[in-house]
Amino acid sequence: MLGVLELLTLILLCIPVFIFLFYGLILFYFSRKKEDEIEDQSVEFEPRVSIVIPTHNEELVISKKIDNLLHLDYPKEKLEIIFVDDSADNTAKIIEEYSRRFQYISLIRFNTRMGYSPSMIAGCRAAKNEIVVYSEAGSFMDEQAIRKLVRHFKEPNIGLVTGRSAILNANEEVGEAEKSYVDISNFLRRAESNMDSTFWVKGEATAVRKELIADLDDCTATFDNTSALFVRKKGYRSIYDPEVKFYEYAPTTYQEWGKQKTIRAANWIKMLLRFKSMFFRRKYGLFGCITLPFLFSMLVVVPILVPLGIISLVALTFFDLRFSLVIWGILGFVVLLSLIFARRLLMTFFEFEYALLKAIYQVSFTKTEHDKIDKVVSTRSQAVQQGIHGEEK
Repeated sequence: MLGVLELLTLILLCIPVFIFLFYGLILFYFSRKKEDEIEDQSVEFEPRVSIVIPTHNEELVISKKIDNLLHLDYPKEKLEIIFVDDSADNTAKIIEEYSRRFQYISLIRFNTRMGYSPSMIAGCRAAKNEIVVYSEAGSFMDEQAIRKLVRHFKEPNIGLVTGRSAILNANEEVGEAEKSYVDISNFLRRAESNMDSTFWVKGEATAVRKELIADLDDCTATFDNTSALFVRKKGYRSIYDPEVKFYEYAPTTYQEWGKQKTIRAANWIKMLLRFKSMFFRRKYGLFGCITLPFLFSMLVVVPILVPLGIISLVALTFFDLRFSLVIWGILGFVVLLSLIFARRLLMTFFEFEYALLKAIYQVSFTKTEHDKIDKVVSTRSQAVQQGIHGEEK
């Protein structure tokens, strides 16, 4: 008969396995489901669009970013580009030079540091058009991105659409790690979109109906991800379109990459806590009944249970060597198989769990602010040195 410590160890280690396995099977099922067909593109659909880009000390890349926006395949008479700047360098001056040449470019200027979310809120409030597109200074949109984003708004139940990242330095060590993370994220977003709505939004290329975020004036997490849940709470779907593509560079060091992952994780946790009232509510469909509870389990519960399970297993080794060796053997076999057949996936899992643990600590104890943390400089340097064009890696 199993003792208390044996049962505790099994519970702590088996719950994470159940969470990942069960949600993984659900996602696999919906990933195989045929996606909704997009209406015939021969029928012209060109709603008026406002692009909002927050900037902070982006003088290195802002000219490249604006040039990228100027080459988008979309009627300029239906386009508005709004920069919201709180820089201490020459970013605002460069934007102003462009705004004098192109009337559809405008600048909202703040003399104090605002942070990402307040800047996005200010830009979206100033937007005059029915569709608002989020973008970011260090990423570059495919020329067809706007058209592919807005085509979904023919459907009245679609409230938000987000796009796909193409990592330009995936041939580098950290770039390869980021691409592995992005591939997993894209699988999640595709399956969740087929099921109901996706939780994962990329603020580098996302479109939303302005009327749905008009009253979004406070963000405990990042504005882009918060708006996805805000839209779903109002009864509209938030979906992922892999054909909407933008280009970006991954950080060049693991230190920068780890910092980036921790910031993302902390904002996801804050967002889940803010919208916990949506959990297990039938009015929010499968998104409320399945997606949000499982994501909370994966992002908050699992990172705590796994290390507790390992600690319990180490303690068990001193009291029941035979039983503990069986568990160690199973864990070792799984890790060995993963190292042989899915090494990058295994490393991504451990890196992600570590980032989640740091994020949980920061959210729970240090109350770290994640909205005004400086950008990863190396991603901007690469955009300047290597350019923004090239094939997806």
